[in-house]
Amino acid sequence: MKHLFVEVKYTGKVQFTQELLDQTPKRLVICSNIQYLDFLPQLKDFLEKGGKEVQVFQSRHGQYSGQILGCDVFPFSSEKEFDAFLYLGDGLFHPTALLYRNEKSVFMYCPRGETIKELDLNYLESLKKKKKGRLAKFIVSKEIGVLVTRKPGQNQSLAVENFRKEMSDKGKNIYVFLTDNINVSKLEDFNFIEMWVNTGCPRIIEDFKCVNLRDLQEISYFSGKEGVF
Repeated sequence: MKHLFVEVKYTGKVQFTQELLDQTPKRLVICSNIQYLDFLPQLKDFLEKGGKEVQVFQSRHGQYSGQILGCDVFPFSSEKEFDAFLYLGDGLFHPTALLYRNEKSVFMYCPRGETIKELDLNYLESLKKKKKGRLAKFIVSKEIGVLVTRKPGQNQSLAVENFRKEMSDKGKNIYVFLTDNINVSKLEDFNFIEMWVNTGCPRIIEDFKCVNLRDLQEISYFSGKEGVF
């Protein structure tokens, strides 16, 4: 099956408000997803005229300057100090990835509603508590569903096979679900599954109660000798 990837961009108007200047710190690193990326130069100019010090986010695999990919967020390094990130866009997917990997506050500016929200370290701590709860549930569960995507760069078939063997030795029953696109609503049909393990985009955990394969490796419940990334 052939796939054609098309960039879909927001075509409406974007306005920046005084509240955005008032509610954000002085030194910012700005970023956006592909939908709003064309408005990033406008945002940078607005902030600098308002007295802010602005850097543009650089990802390892993003095609454009300032572009953030939720599945591929690494700790941001800069020679210049900064106070927080400012994400231009909607939804928690990308900002949460930034918060997880950098442990610095992330301000979100939604262009369509002109709303501002901060994800701070208290929010991060609440996410970590949820993660611990899910890991505890996984350990006591027997019927485990494993989500595997065939998407290039996200497929972890080798790690999944190693995981299946190790978990079988621990007395768990492992069911592997292979798909191109993970539809969370469809998974409700498999109500015998006690806990799900995700091996695709790690940010799925924001929308679905599961644990990432790497999470189990981090607590040494799964050796992950090879294949985990």
